[in-house]
Amino acid sequence: MKSFKKKFNVRSENLEEFYIKNGYLLIKSPLNKKLLSKIANNFQTKFKKNRNKDIHLICNKMMEDFENSNLYQELIFDKELVNLMIRMIGKDLCALNYTALWINTPTNKNPVLKKNDHVDAWTGTGVDTVFVKLFLTDCDDYNGMSVYPGTHLHGLYPVKNRTLNLPNNVSLPKKINLSNAKKGDILIWHPLLVHATTGQSKNKTRISMTLRYKSTEGDFTSQEKAIGYKTVSVGLNNIIKRYIGNDYLSPFRVYGGVAAIDKRTSRLYNKKYFQKYLK
Repeated sequence: MKSFKKKFNVRSENLEEFYIKNGYLLIKSPLNKKLLSKIANNFQTKFKKNRNKDIHLICNKMMEDFENSNLYQELIFDKELVNLMIRMIGKDLCALNYTALWINTPTNKNPVLKKNDHVDAWTGTGVDTVFVKLFLTDCDDYNGMSVYPGTHLHGLYPVKNRTLNLPNNVSLPKKINLSNAKKGDILIWHPLLVHATTGQSKNKTRISMTLRYKSTEGDFTSQEKAIGYKTVSVGLNNIIKRYIGNDYLSPFRVYGGVAAIDKRTSRLYNKKYFQKYLK
């Protein structure tokens, strides 16, 4: 079972094969260390000040503040993370606007924060989306994440009252407890993968956040359309469309002149491809 708990380097060559076969990847701390430290300290400090309040409400408030901060922009545009998502999804890439914070304490019983076996496609996520969980504390044998390798290849598992509703002749494969996840590691999984919160530790709190990335060229579910997204990378064909100026491909729009890009969009479209850079 050690192979199912394998922790990859963010630049490992065989990521794709493992993900396609098993539906998840555990990646060893890919973020810039300073960025990771700032994010972890931000949430740990705020949680200590509010630990006696309703944890679910605390998570929502802290994440609302975080999504409006420069730290959030640094995270979703982190070079290693974006390059990994481009590798998995493609150059036309976005981060969905709704990022979730999870605080798993020894005593909390909220089913939203402590989830049984489930599939994320049940709750409005498209099958072209990739989940990225960033661990802000170490996990142990009791409070981490568990996965059922390969279940994403079975299609959408049936559900009844938010619970797996399997036919009598179908059983899940062996559950894998990813207790080896450490602070800074990320867990990536497919929306059809059956997974769960492992449980709760007797004396440790696990803090993590979950982002969602997908292609801007793919289909969005009604929920994903409603929450919106932030584009983090643009593919070559869309850069060409921007050079021409619009999706209608107006003939000769820049013929005899120059194609310019403004400062606000230069990060996405890469100013080196344009003849003039408007500050």
